Amino acid sequence: MTLLQKLTNNAKNAFPRILLPESADERILLAALAADHQKIAQIILLGNKEQLEQRLSALNNDSIHSIEFIDLTDKGLLSSYAQSLYEIRGSKGLSLSDAGELVKKNTVFAMLALGRGEADGVVTGAITPSQQVLSNALRIIGVAGGAKLVSSFFLMVFDESHQKYGKEMLFSDCAMNVSPSAEELAEIAASTIRSANELLGMTPKVAMLSFSTNRGAQYEQVQKVELATTICRERALDAEIVGNIQLDAALDNTVLNLKYPQTSFVAPANVLIFPTLDAGNIGYKLVQRFSGAEAIGPILQGLAKPVNDLSRGCSVDEIVNTIVITANQCP
Repeated sequence: MTLLQKLTNNAKNAFPRILLPESADERILLAALAADHQKIAQIILLGNKEQLEQRLSALNNDSIHSIEFIDLTDKGLLSSYAQSLYEIRGSKGLSLSDAGELVKKNTVFAMLALGRGEADGVVTGAITPSQQVLSNALRIIGVAGGAKLVSSFFLMVFDESHQKYGKEMLFSDCAMNVSPSAEELAEIAASTIRSANELLGMTPKVAMLSFSTNRGAQYEQVQKVELATTICRERALDAEIVGNIQLDAALDNTVLNLKYPQTSFVAPANVLIFPTLDAGNIGYKLVQRFSGAEAIGPILQGLAKPVNDLSRGCSVDEIVNTIVITANQCP
């Protein structure tokens, strides 16, 4: 059984309520039908039930489903949500009138539904910019206890012809933090290690990536990764960690022994921590495009409740896979 199959079974057993607020996008509707058909989760769509039922029927002749709907034209519901938002943000200067306008926005409404316990997780971002998703999640949901930073990872799943370094790997952070400091990079690593252990059941072997391997190069970028690696080791995180290290050494033991003979780390790593968003975002897309790997995510880490931000270029299958991961994040 693959990791994704195991996660899908876990989702089916838990069957949490997953809210998809972007019902204007056909990919979301197709993913909703697929997830509902597979009984992965109780799917909830935002929008007028009658209109959405017509669109769902047009996409699938078998119109029998158990998808639920929340209608944003319900004035009583909007008023109640506006009051909830005012209670959260009123002390920050938000008026009740402004809250009433904001709750008409799909992303704001979805975060409030999650915060009020009317959904267990939210999957969005197919047509909504990541910054909008994250800012609303932070304002309304907030960070998890003990978390210092919200970051993300991609679960990279490889087919049989591309498993030289393993069936699955985690790439982080490929979507959120543009140029993390050493402390932030260590926090990203810590969050990804927790995700590997708790969510995915993986034994994390972490490579803190750099353009230098085990060398005190006189570059700020290398020094940052060195310091982040030191911070991770001082925290005694539940993982094997090596850094700073180049990608080839992180994956190939022959290269690792040549470049870093004194390390006890045994390649390949299965968790790659990228030094910047540039490197992470380009890296995961290169691997995805050239190897055909499934890139599931970005999966957010550090929020108080499960919210996940889709890539705007996501496929229907990628949305369904993100629903599966989100379902596994639900308590």
